[in-house]
Amino acid sequence: MSRSDPFDPTAPSDEGFRRWISFAIGFGIVGSLVSISVSYIFFGVALLLWIIHCIISGKLHLKVPPFFAFVLAFVAASVASIIFSSDVSNSVPSLREHIRFFWILMIFTYLGRRQAERILKALFIVMGISGAYGVLQYFWLWEIDLLHRIQGFMGHWMTFSGQLMLCSVALGGYLLYRLIPEPAEVGEIPSEMASRGPSARVAPYWVWVLLWLVMSLALVLTQTRNSWLGSLAGLFLLLWAYRKRWMVPGLILVVVVFLASPEALKQRLYSGFDPTDTTTQIRLELLRTGRNIIVDHPWTGLGPRMVPRLYQDYNESDEFPAWIYQHLHNNFVQIAAEMGLITLALWVALWMRLLRDFVSFARRPATDGFSTFTAIASIAVLAAFLTAGLLEYNFGDSEILILLLFFMTVPYVMHDGRE
Repeated sequence: MSRSDPFDPTAPSDEGFRRWISFAIGFGIVGSLVSISVSYIFFGVALLLWIIHCIISGKLHLKVPPFFAFVLAFVAASVASIIFSSDVSNSVPSLREHIRFFWILMIFTYLGRRQAERILKALFIVMGISGAYGVLQYFWLWEIDLLHRIQGFMGHWMTFSGQLMLCSVALGGYLLYRLIPEPAEVGEIPSEMASRGPSARVAPYWVWVLLWLVMSLALVLTQTRNSWLGSLAGLFLLLWAYRKRWMVPGLILVVVVFLASPEALKQRLYSGFDPTDTTTQIRLELLRTGRNIIVDHPWTGLGPRMVPRLYQDYNESDEFPAWIYQHLHNNFVQIAAEMGLITLALWVALWMRLLRDFVSFARRPATDGFSTFTAIASIAVLAAFLTAGLLEYNFGDSEILILLLFFMTVPYVMHDGRE
């Protein structure tokens, strides 16, 4: 891209704006681990600076990553579901949720390799601090039961556990990347992984190990099964990518940790297989309700935000309170019920495109191992998110989505070649 290109955000006269916007983006992403309000404030600052940048320079500073057409297709389909909603006026406010996808364009336009790396490590540190606070809540600060679980800096344990899941999986990938001098057994990953560069010397290895242990302990103590399942999926995928022979010892370690866990945590896992357990019955009821909605509204769905308003036309039991129908605890069922099978197909296509590209990045020779690590870690993060999404509507959680958008975009930033 030439210096005279009007879409080039790296021209010398733009460096000041680029720096401040990248700071605002970074604080917005990391701030999502502390408060969604803080995150939105910094995102707003980044947008304002971007508008001023474009006006002053007379250029549109915006780079579009290769996968963004799939995002636009998903947004267009969701808009169509609003048009055909059972109550358009109630569904229209969901349009504001789509502004979050602008994070992708801002990240891809204004972050370079170094900024993305700093943000990633800041996420690990802040998530570790939040996890430590969650551990304190469990053992000393709060009275814990199933309806009052640890939350870290968040307002709900589901959000907290989802953040722990994504960050612990990514940090697990980072630990493996730094631990392994050369992944010779993985034919698909280039030997350039051995080239560390400055990335590996930022902090002692034990610091990252400690942060991962704190996150993992906090995640266990959240008693959130979908995040447990997602984390295991992501972490074992990382082991498969780096060292297949570690998978069996890893499985043994999981079993040992489970057997050594308090009885309350064991019962929490067992209850997921108990058809008489109340939480299991609730999830089955929500799946049946979603199925009935999809049968009646297969193509454009009931409409965004309409499930909690019209669930009584589709539920099969009056045994449960109304608040359990706020969403259907499954990404696939929720999107299909609200926005239809067409939107769901486009949503699935987005993840397939991302996974295809990330695998390509991981196989492609890189200038250093950190770029390859981001691709592998993002594959594991997506696997964790989608696996957990079988038991929870985590796509609708803004704090989790902001993290996810970062992990979706950062491999493209790394492989775009910008420092």
